[in-house]
Amino acid sequence: IPLHPVEHSTRDPTTLTFEWHVTLGTRAPDGVEKQVYLVNGHFPGPTIEGRSGDRIIVRVYNDLRDEGLSLHWHGLRMQGFNAMDGAVGFTQCPISPGSSFVYDFRIRDDEHGTFWWHSHAQLQRGDGLFGGLVIHEPRRSDANAALQDEALLLIGDWFHRKQSDVLAWYSSPASAGKEPVPDSMVINGRGRYDCSMAVPARPVHCKATALSDFPPLIKKSAGETRLRVVNTGTVAGLTLGVDGASLQPLQVDGGCKVDAKAGDSVGTLYPGERVDLLLKWKSDQAAEPWFNVYLDHENLGFGNPALNPNHTFPALPKTVTGHDREYASPLKFRDHHMDLATLSSTEEPSHIVTADEEQTILLYASTQTLSVNGNIPLGFINHTSWHPQSLPLLSQNRSSWDDKQLIPFIPSGSKPTRVKLVINNLDDGSHPFHLHGYSFHVLSSFRAESGSLGSYNPYATPESDSPGEWNREKPLRKDTVSVPRKGHVVLSFVADNPGMWMLHCHMLVHMGTGMA
Repeated sequence: IPLHPVEHSTRDPTTLTFEWHVTLGTRAPDGVEKQVYLVNGHFPGPTIEGRSGDRIIVRVYNDLRDEGLSLHWHGLRMQGFNAMDGAVGFTQCPISPGSSFVYDFRIRDDEHGTFWWHSHAQLQRGDGLFGGLVIHEPRRSDANAALQDEALLLIGDWFHRKQSDVLAWYSSPASAGKEPVPDSMVINGRGRYDCSMAVPARPVHCKATALSDFPPLIKKSAGETRLRVVNTGTVAGLTLGVDGASLQPLQVDGGCKVDAKAGDSVGTLYPGERVDLLLKWKSDQAAEPWFNVYLDHENLGFGNPALNPNHTFPALPKTVTGHDREYASPLKFRDHHMDLATLSSTEEPSHIVTADEEQTILLYASTQTLSVNGNIPLGFINHTSWHPQSLPLLSQNRSSWDDKQLIPFIPSGSKPTRVKLVINNLDDGSHPFHLHGYSFHVLSSFRAESGSLGSYNPYATPESDSPGEWNREKPLRKDTVSVPRKGHVVLSFVADNPGMWMLHCHMLVHMGTGMA
C-alpha cells in the first residue's frame, strides 16, 4: 500500500474525517472464496494516514445483519479518549446492526509511527475487519528530499474457515488445547494458495491466482524504501526476506527507534507487532526479486497438509506472467538474519526507566484444559478467565464489577505511578500480549530451555538473581510484546493515562477464550 509521507509530515495538524460502512461480502483473497468483512466495499479496510497532533473522526455504520462491532486503534495512547478505545466489555458496547458510532480522538503531539486499526468485537479481526494506520513524524519542508519511498505491508496468516468455526473447534475437547493452524497467508488482502493442497475433508472453492494479478509490493528497483510491516494475523509469527536486498530494522511498534544492522531476513514478528524496515537493493540484485515470508510454526499445535508455511510475492513491477515460481521454496535463514528479539533502543534513557518502580503487578498466563470445564480449553491470567459483562466496565461503578475477574487497579495520585508489570507464560508456545492505552519499556525477556520453567516472581527474587538479562539503559519501547514459551517478560511504564485499559493475548483463540 503506497504511503504519502511528504504530504502529511510537512503540513500543519488538521482534522481528518472518514465515513465507513461495514458489510460482509464473498471474496477470494488467496484464490479461495470466503465471507470477509468489507469497509466501503474493500478488504482490507481503508488506511488512515496522518501526522502528530491530528484529530481523527471516523463515523462507523454497522450494515451487518446480526452482528455488533467495534474498532480499536492498536498502539495509539488515546490519552484523554478512553471511551474511544473500542474494547467491547471494557469501554463500549458493540455498535448494534443498523446503527452508527463516531470515534473522535486526537493524536498526541509526540506520537508517531506504524499502527493499525481492527475490530475488537467477537472474532471479526480474523475475517478481515482491519486496516492500516500510519502517523507520520512532522518534518520541516526542506527535509523533503531526505524522505524515502514508503509502503505499508499488512501481513498475516489466513483461515479459509470462518473464525467462529475456528473458535468452535478450538473450544471443544477435540482440540486438546492445541492452537488451530492457518491455511494460507495474505499481504494487503492478497494471497497465493495452491489449490491442489486442499484436503478432501475440507473442500474449498478455489481458483489459482496468476502473478499478473498481483500489484508490486515495492515501486522501484533502486534507492531505498521504508517498509512499514504489521502482523495482522491471529496465530503465527512472521519472518521476512527480499531477494537481492537487505532489510534494516528502523523502528518497532509505535515509533521506538532501534539500533540494528541490516540482514537478509528479519523476524520473528508476532501478531499485533509492527516493525519499520529500510530496504536497500544490493549490487547483485536478482533479475526477478521475490518478497519471501515464512510463517513461524511455534504456535501451530497441529500439522496442516493444506498449509505451505513459505510464501513468495513479486517484489517489483512484473516482467513475467502466468504462474512462474508459483509457490515458494523455504526462506533460508542465513548468517545475516536479524533477530528482532535482540534489538535495543536508540532513544535516550529515561529516569523513569532507571528508577525503582512504585507498584508491581505479577501475572501468570496459561491455557488450561480442565475436566471441571468440560475439557474445553480456556485462557487464564492468575486463574481467572475474562468474559465480557453485559455492560462495559467503564460505565459501571467499581463495586458492581464481577469479583471473579482479575482487574489490577493502579490508583492515581499527585504524580503518576511507576509500574513494573511481570507476565509469566506457563505454556509451551509464546503469547503476544498487547496493552491498550500505554507503551512500555521491555526491561527483561527470558525463554526457558526445553523441559524447564522460567517464571519470575519479583516479590521473592531480586533482579540480580532473576533468570533473564536486564536492560534498563536502552530498553525497547513497545505496546505489544511476545512473552516467550515457559518464560517471562518484565515491563515498566508510567501510569499517566487514567482509564480502563485492556491487557490481553493477541492470538485470537486465546483472547476469545478468556486470556485478558
